[in-house]
Amino acid sequence: MTMNLRRAFNFRMQAPMTLTVIAEGSYDSSNNFIKGGAESTTIHGVIVAGNKFSQFDEGISLHSMDGGARYSNYRNLYVSDRYKVDVGNKITFRGAYYNVLQESDEQIFGFSSFILEKSDEETGP
Repeated sequence: MTMNLRRAFNFRMQAPMTLTVIAEGSYDSSNNFIKGGAESTTIHGVIVAGNKFSQFDEGISLHSMDGGARYSNYRNLYVSDRYKVDVGNKITFRGAYYNVLQESDEQIFGFSSFILEKSDEETGP
C-alpha cells in the first residue's frame, strides 16, 4: 500500500504552531554586543513524539524506574515545503518550546522533516 503524501498533509490534520526566527546579534562601534531581534509567524505542521535516529537513548530521555512510560525530550516536526523552517529556529506548540536541531532530506516528496529538542525557555540556547 502506497501512501498519498498530499493526503498526509491534509490541512485538517495539521496543528497551528509559532515559528520564531532569531536574527544574529552584532557589535556596535563601542564593541558592545546587541542582541538580534526575533520575528514570529504562525505555521501549520505535525509534531510527533520521539525521533527516528536516536529515540530513547540513555542520557537523552527520562526513564521511569518503575517501568512503564518513557519520556523523550526529542520530537519530529513535519511541515509542507511552503513553510521556511531552518536549523536554529524556535517552535512554540501548546505552551512548550522546542529548538530545531536537524533537518532530514524529504524535500523531494514535498515536505520537510526536522528533529526538535524540548527547551525550558522560549528563546533557549
